[in-house]
Amino acid sequence: MTWKTILVPHDFSSPANHAAALARDEAKAHGGKLLLLHVIELPSQLTQDTALVPDTTGAPISVRDYATRGAESHLDDIAARLAKDGTKPAVFIRFGKPAEEILAFAEENAVDLIVMGTHGRTGLAHLLAGSVTERVVRTSPRPVLTVPGREHS
Repeated sequence: MTWKTILVPHDFSSPANHAAALARDEAKAHGGKLLLLHVIELPSQLTQDTALVPDTTGAPISVRDYATRGAESHLDDIAARLAKDGTKPAVFIRFGKPAEEILAFAEENAVDLIVMGTHGRTGLAHLLAGSVTERVVRTSPRPVLTVPGREHS
């Protein structure tokens, strides 16, 4: 099968980096495009318009803008590293529940394959933290490739 549009949901973890590298190799091999997506889930007590004052500037900024700037910086860095190896990914940021946003984004962008890192949590840690990857695998109509972090390979 040829994967022309590959989505990598990225949470800035080591397993997500490993998944992005594998997806980059697939995109290169098949002449496909690579999409990096980061989903920001705000605590229920905050709205996107809540203002905060970071120590670095002292100027009020909305939670949305603050979170977006941080995520853009991280995604741009990841995209630059991947581009050095021949594939320039497009980067996207969304707000909401990660699994829901990943699935909606995949549908809207006619994604052929979703490549996700997995932390490999089990037992109580899995029960308490849940797994975005597991939810996407269980509910996605598209193929999902799960990639364990290097420490699990």
